[in-house]
Amino acid sequence: MKLEVIGANSAFAKEGVNSSLLLHLNDGSAVLLDCGYNIFPRLLEKGLTQKIKTVLLSHTHQDHCGSAITLLEYRLAAYGETTAIGGVSWQKLLDLCEGSDSGRLIRLPDIKLEMLDVPHAKGMECKAMLVEDKVFYSGDSAVSLLNTETAQKAQFIVHDAALSANPNHASIKELATAPCDVKARTYLTHYLPEKYEEISRLAEKYGFGGVLKSGDIFGIS
Repeated sequence: MKLEVIGANSAFAKEGVNSSLLLHLNDGSAVLLDCGYNIFPRLLEKGLTQKIKTVLLSHTHQDHCGSAITLLEYRLAAYGETTAIGGVSWQKLLDLCEGSDSGRLIRLPDIKLEMLDVPHAKGMECKAMLVEDKVFYSGDSAVSLLNTETAQKAQFIVHDAALSANPNHASIKELATAPCDVKARTYLTHYLPEKYEEISRLAEKYGFGGVLKSGDIFGIS
C-alpha cells in the first residue's frame, strides 16, 4: 500500500494543486481523498483515472470537490465503470448532473472507513476520515484533530495547518500541542506554495513528520 500526494495547496494558490491524496491499495485499486477543481486534469495526466475505484470527500468547498463529478462521469464514459463515493453527502453535487442518471455513476464503497464530524465552515458538513485503519485525513478543520483517539491509532496523518490562527483552520501552534509520537506521524498540508519554506521550518521546529508536496509518495505497511 502507498500514499501518493496529488496536490497539497490551499484554495487560492495561484500555481498550486488543490489538496488531494491517492491511497493505492494492495489489490491494485485506489481511493481518492478529495477531488478539487484542478485535480481531474492532474489525474488524467498521470494516467490514474481507471485505478480510482472510490472517491471520498471531506466537504464541498470547490477546492475539495470541484472536479469530483467530472471524474465519475469520465470513468463511466471511458471505462463503463461506476465509482464508489463516500465522506460527506454527495447529493447536491449529483443534483447538478443534468441529463445524467446519477445512479449509473455511483456504487457503494467497500473499504474500511471511520469518519469524524469536524468544524470548518459554518453550516457545512465536514468530515475527517481514517481509511483502512491506516491513513487519517483532516480535509479542513478549525480545530486540531491530533488529540483524538482516531489520530492516536492512525499510521499516517495528514492535517491542514494555518500559519496563524483563523476561524476555519487550526494553526500550526495549536497542532503542536499534540503528543510527540502523533506529531512525528503527521504531515501538514493546505498551504500557499510561497509559504512552503516557512511552514517547513515550523514543522521541523515542532517535530512534525514534514510538509507534503505534490508528487510525494509514501509507503504504508
